[in-house]
Amino acid sequence: MEIKVQTLSPESFAPFGEVIARPERLRDAAGPSWTWWAENAYLPADQRAYGVGYLDLQLSTWQFDWAERHMQSVEVLIPTGGDCLVYVAPPDNLDEPGKSPLEDQYRVFRVIEGQGVILKKGVWHGAPLALDKPIKVIVLLLQGTGERDVFLIRFPNTPISIKT
Repeated sequence: MEIKVQTLSPESFAPFGEVIARPERLRDAAGPSWTWWAENAYLPADQRAYGVGYLDLQLSTWQFDWAERHMQSVEVLIPTGGDCLVYVAPPDNLDEPGKSPLEDQYRVFRVIEGQGVILKKGVWHGAPLALDKPIKVIVLLLQGTGERDVFLIRFPNTPISIKT
């Protein structure tokens, strides 16, 4: 199976979460060397702190054979130093956390440097893929998510390939 990369926009990504990008609205403040837009997206409140993770992406083949999801935490992905590809599937079957989506439900988006995404709770996803050079990705998850809120699946068939 092969999936074509889609353009990331608030509308195209809405089934999976929110896009973080420079707002189209008027700035909230500015100085001689900076411009500020406040509160462009919100993370749901929780009693646990959000952890800041650091993901080091190297170049690899554009394919994936696994996915995971978190039922109690949104996940924020913000690439730094370049663009990446993010693959996602809808947050269906929330009452059956380990139930795998069909392979044709996956979508792939190019997240450009200066953008980010907030994945809804329950959205299937995996590690982003570096596009054309090694990059870093800042990841936000509720504290303890990796230990107690990961539902992981491996695809029984061949990996899904990505085309641009």
